Amino acid sequence: MVREVTHEAKGPEPIDEETLEEQGGTAYICQCGLSDNKPFCDGSHSVTADEEEDKLYKYEGKERQTIEEIVFEE
Repeated sequence: MVREVTHEAKGPEPIDEETLEEQGGTAYICQCGLSDNKPFCDGSHSVTADEEEDKLYKYEGKERQTIEEIVFEE
């Protein structure tokens, strides 16, 4: 089965202060879904910077496609 996941966030979420101390510095959780180092952010969200708010995009690796229409199959 193939599963499509939609992410609306374009940037990372900082980890709470206690976990940051345990990690020895700064650490962020990926919210865009593009990181190769999940669950941590690796900066991959930078490719989402110029996305338009009213459009849908699909990423295959770092390649972006604009989605023109969503078709649900049963």
